[in-house]
Amino acid sequence: MKKIHQTVAVFLAVLMLIACCAGCSSQKKQEQRVIGSCAGYDVLYEELRYVTMTYKDMFEATYGEGIWDDPTTAEQYRAELEETVWSIMLNNYAVLAACQAYGMQLSDMEDEDIVAAVDRQIAEAVEVWGDEKLFAEELASMYMTEHLMRFVLTVAQMENELLYVLSSDLGIIENDTNAFIDWLEQGNCVYVRHVFVSNDAGDDVAANRAAAESLRQRLTDADEDEIAAIVKSAENEELTYLNPYYIVRDVYSEALENAAFSLAEVGDVSEVVETEDGFYVLLRVQDDPAVLLSNSVSLLSSYQWAKVEEIVESHREGLVIEKNEYGESIDLLAIQ
Repeated sequence: MKKIHQTVAVFLAVLMLIACCAGCSSQKKQEQRVIGSCAGYDVLYEELRYVTMTYKDMFEATYGEGIWDDPTTAEQYRAELEETVWSIMLNNYAVLAACQAYGMQLSDMEDEDIVAAVDRQIAEAVEVWGDEKLFAEELASMYMTEHLMRFVLTVAQMENELLYVLSSDLGIIENDTNAFIDWLEQGNCVYVRHVFVSNDAGDDVAANRAAAESLRQRLTDADEDEIAAIVKSAENEELTYLNPYYIVRDVYSEALENAAFSLAEVGDVSEVVETEDGFYVLLRVQDDPAVLLSNSVSLLSSYQWAKVEEIVESHREGLVIEKNEYGESIDLLAIQ
């Protein structure tokens, strides 16, 4: 009798394993289902789900928890969610379109060096999380699959190759450090400090602007010690750059660049600069040729990447995801 019980238990365990495998297989099939194409590449459901769920969470953080649970509020934010998701979905394909424009091919995504680099990054991530099971759980908590992560990392490697092609092969982007330093010294960088007032969720934007205006006035009237104290105080809500840093032309946003390059003299304070995230006030400080030289390599890298992003953005314009019948049928609000 005991043997029969054991046999039944083993049989039930096998059935459960088969069911689990079938479920995993079905889930994987759904994740990698093609929803359309963009720039000649298949677009998969797993990417749409990742972007949609990520922005659903972000919307909840901004507009209130549970907005997707109530059909009325969900409909209220539908249009904004759809516009955001389908725009973000273009990001990877804009990079790939730019790669194609400069002679890179679809087959380059399977280049052994690129595959090896992605494998190393995946292995490093697994090591950070301890083992493959914990890594998989972490990916799932972020709505990510390993297949999608590999795709995203591959696109990043392709963008690295694009930078190399544009700078080293074609010379479209400056690649000579000495020539870059000469260009910087021709009035193409400004040495500044800043204070920043952040527009956090739920903030009164007008009140934040007023706080920035107050800080600007205090900086205008302050001596060096008072300026240092203001910059390092809690009133400055971005303390990443406590030390002076260079704003380089064509690297920062137009608003910040205009403000920086309007500062003709050391000690000049900019008008309040409004950005997506909040308000900046810039203060020009005394330049140091030795600091410029020591930072030239990192400044060149930032400049090169800004130029790459500019080129990628130009290929994003007019780019669309051509949805297939299945893609057209998907309701973003229904994605879980």
